[in-house]
Amino acid sequence: MPETIRRVANAGFEGVEFAGRFLEADPYAVREALDETGVEPVAVHADLREMEGDLESLADRCHRVGCDHLVIPHLGAGYFRTTTHADALARRLDALANRLDSHGLRLSYHISKGPLLPLLDRFGLGVPANLPSPGFVWERVAEAIDLTVRGTDRTVRTTGLGRLVSRTDDLTFEVDVGWVTAGGYDPVDVFDLLGDRLSLIHIADVARTRRFPPAFRSVTPGEGILDLERVLRASRETGVDWLVFEDDHPSDPEAAIYRGRATLDRLD
Repeated sequence: MPETIRRVANAGFEGVEFAGRFLEADPYAVREALDETGVEPVAVHADLREMEGDLESLADRCHRVGCDHLVIPHLGAGYFRTTTHADALARRLDALANRLDSHGLRLSYHISKGPLLPLLDRFGLGVPANLPSPGFVWERVAEAIDLTVRGTDRTVRTTGLGRLVSRTDDLTFEVDVGWVTAGGYDPVDVFDLLGDRLSLIHIADVARTRRFPPAFRSVTPGEGILDLERVLRASRETGVDWLVFEDDHPSDPEAAIYRGRATLDRLD
């Protein structure tokens, strides 16, 4: 990881967002690389259960590298089956945000496709959706409904995300513009919904691989379904502190670093 930090610094990046290997890396070596290069530690992705289960250890690791921002990267669609599910999650995340605040840390949730599905109790399925069953079953039901909902019934505010935003106070949000587009929504509308609770923007992209059940894969930004130029312009207008380039599966990781910097330089 220290060597990766030096590589992104050489490519001209000003910050880095950690995930995965950060929890295994030597924090002193990471901090040394950050201090040496001047690269800022923007945030750390960590699983919700990791945060709740060993918050003190995670907070200590973040402080050692000089990072004050934790992000929950993914939550399954099951957390957003109904308003009851979304409300329970909202209470859970606000409570966690308060715990983190006592450690000098702030909390964001990374928005992908799952929370953009419709809440099933809006369609009379609240009772059966609350019965114990595999999450993927209700995800497929929600996807099928989502393909039929049109007009004013299909807005960001009527999704699980909209409910989560309306029921939380201290939680902020990181928007993955590729996966928001995969969910059939305009990332700019999500920016507007979040307002000053928008903390980070992932510049990412996806390509469709199947219509139903809907399936997508990550691709290099600019090579998928995202209107990259429009989203880059809108991202600048939000005033968000950091844009994070993300290319999950590059054939040449070294080249991807420089391609990412060139992509973000379009904002200059």
